[in-house]
Amino acid sequence: MHDSVHNRRGTSLKWESNGELAGADLRNILQRLREVDPNAQGINQCDLTDRPNRD
Repeated sequence: MHDSVHNRRGTSLKWESNGELAGADLRNILQRLREVDPNAQGINQCDLTDRPNRD
């Protein structure tokens, strides 16, 4: 029984009052996605040098 309780630790997601997923949980989900999906490697990264000017 101890093992089944331990395996469930950390499986509940936390939500902010505005309905958004809590920052720590969002980072954890994105990290797990990047670990299994090569196409997700660029998620949550921004390269400002390639942005066009808004003049």
